[in-house]
Parts: sequence; structure tokens; C-alpha cells
Amino acid sequence: MKRNIFLVTFMILLFSASVYAGDFSGSLTYSGGYNFTENDLSNTLNLDLNYIHSFTDEIFAEGDLVIRYSNKSAPNPFMIIPQEIYIGAYDLIPNLDVKAGKLIVSWGSADMFSPLDNFNPLPPGISFTTMAQKSGVLAADATYYFNDITYLQAIVLPSFIPSYMPEKYEEQMYLSMFAPQFQAQGIEITSVNITHNTPENPVWGIKLGRSFTSFDAAISYYNGYYFNGYPETMQPVPGDSGMVLDLGLGYPKKGVFGFEFQGDFPGIEGATLRGDLAYIIPQSWEVQGEDMLKDPYIKAVIGADYTTSFDLYLNLSFHLGICL
Repeated sequence: MKRNIFLVTFMILLFSASVYAGDFSGSLTYSGGYNFTENDLSNTLNLDLNYIHSFTDEIFAEGDLVIRYSNKSAPNPFMIIPQEIYIGAYDLIPNLDVKAGKLIVSWGSADMFSPLDNFNPLPPGISFTTMAQKSGVLAADATYYFNDITYLQAIVLPSFIPSYMPEKYEEQMYLSMFAPQFQAQGIEITSVNITHNTPENPVWGIKLGRSFTSFDAAISYYNGYYFNGYPETMQPVPGDSGMVLDLGLGYPKKGVFGFEFQGDFPGIEGATLRGDLAYIIPQSWEVQGEDMLKDPYIKAVIGADYTTSFDLYLNLSFHLGICL
């Protein structure tokens, strides 16, 4: 089940326009991307609306809404996504910034598919050209600044939120996966009944970051779960129109030790070099006697981006182990 997949992505951000009115701001962005591994071209139009209001010099509220239209290759071409709604505070305790509510937490320096970015699930059919469209989660974020260049950040989610998958698509996927196996045993499966066993324990992470002369770097640890469900229990039972597979999906735990950096690209003025490295320790997970997850493994992303003098944005990245 384990394999390393190398993915090169090349993206062009064509334009971005912004408007402001009072406490509101907004941006309209078109982006396109091409996946060389799957030969897939995607196009996305985003309207991002942001609201911010200061109650005092230290306390504020902020909200963000994304309206997205994608090309027909996406499962759901039109989406309205409330991103963030939270209360924040600066320096109520010296050197400590806090915010709580529905948050977008971005860890990792890579723009796409960072193996360190594990707090927010992605909506179905999302464009991979922006991580701003991740789904917000209820969370608390506290960041303590030791000085101008060193900080310690702690994130806590009271409950785990898995990735969303359309019900019919999920049922069809598992039917095509397991029906042939039971058919070989003389059992004809006609449908699948899926139960999600979502973990009840909180998710948390901690990160220590520092700025150096020409680059920033951080180390981190994440304690949580895989976003996608793994088969946990399965039992064929008689149904009204044939045999039904009762399938229970669970979410294995994982611990992620991470290192990230970003800084000036040597020899190219205006270019940025980024990299993320994750050492992932999964919970052992078996399905019908086969190990789905067992040994620790590594995922990594290294990339560079550059904006030309006529505002053309280029991003090139190399991925190791993206599908694990």
C-alpha cells in the first residue's frame, strides 16, 4: 500500500483584484494548475471576502468567506465556504497573541500539499493553487514571542474534523473495492452501508520558529489523525435487495515531527526557496490481515516561487510521498 510518488506542479496566477469598504475587503482571483502525474488541468475563480473589526486596541474580531467556481472537472463546481470567524487578542498577557473560534491554521512553508499542514481538512474538488480554501475548524491558537525573531506556537482543536467525501461517491468507491473480494467467496455484495467512527480526543500541535539572516525555519510536532477514513470493520448482512456490506471506517492516529524553512533563492533576486520535511509515525492499522499502516515514513516538499516584473507568479515544487 505504500509507495513514493513524485509530483511536479507548475502554476500561474493570472490576476488578482482587491476592493475595500469600511471593515470589509475582498479579492477576486483566477488560478490555473496542471498535474503532470495525472495529466489534469484545473481552473478556479475565487471571490474572497474579509471582515475585521477592532473592539479595543488589543481585542478584535475577524471573519472570512470564500465563494468559489471551478472548472467542470471538480465534483462540486460552485461552493460557498465560510473560512474563519474568530476573536483575537494582542498582548493581554505580554508577548502573547491568542485567537479562538473557527480558524485556518497553516503550518509548513510549501504552498501546496505540505505534509506539516494537518489541522484543516480540504473541501472536495479544491484547486491546489491555494491553501486559503481549507475548511475552518474550531480551535484555539496561542503564540508566545520570546523576542522579535523567536516564537513558540500551540494549537488545540477540541474535536477532530475529517475530510468530507460525498456519500454516494464514497459508497460506490468502497463497493468497487470490496465487492470483487466477496464475490470470490461466493457472496454477491449489492450495496454498502458506511459508519464513520470519528475520534473523540482533541488534536494538538506545538511549533518553535526562528528567523535567521536570509531564511526562516521551524520545528514542530502534530498529534492527531488521518483526514481520510480507513476500513476498520466489515460484515456482509442480508438486505432488502441483496447482501449489504456493513463497513465501519476509522481514523488512525498519527504523530508528525516536522521541519520547515523558507528564504531567498541563491542567485535569483526576488525568488523564494521553500521546503518541508515530515517524519510520520502512524497507528498500526490492518484490513483483512493486510497492513494498511505500520512503519514510520517520510514525506517532503521542496519548491521555489518567483514573481516577474509584470506580476506573473510562477511556482515549481517537488513532492515525495504525497499519497501516503
